[in-house]
Amino acid sequence: MAYSPLGRGFLAGTVDVTSLPPGDARKRLPRFRTTANQVIADAVRALAEMKGVAPAQLALAWVHARSEHLGIPVVPIPGTKRVKWLEQNVAAAAIELTADEVATLDGLAAQAVGGRY
Repeated sequence: MAYSPLGRGFLAGTVDVTSLPPGDARKRLPRFRTTANQVIADAVRALAEMKGVAPAQLALAWVHARSEHLGIPVVPIPGTKRVKWLEQNVAAAAIELTADEVATLDGLAAQAVGGRY
């Protein structure tokens, strides 16, 4: 199971690390203590726009595509409180990525600054 496959909202394009409210738990996470990772989120957003999908859907499709690389099934299970995000997340299962898109997303993942936790 892929834990927090949308990076706690970061890869969904819904988080600006510079405007997290006081007390937001993400402020304690290393990857949210820098703006360097915004380049990754911006690139994911741009690729998603080119494919006509939401950034969160692209991120979930990439996690699912990791199955081939790892040789085992990978099932992303993002958490959500809203039906519209659930529907969007489920629709991500139908998105097919090209080898070039997977390679691009792999490269972006390798650029992440800061440990996960």
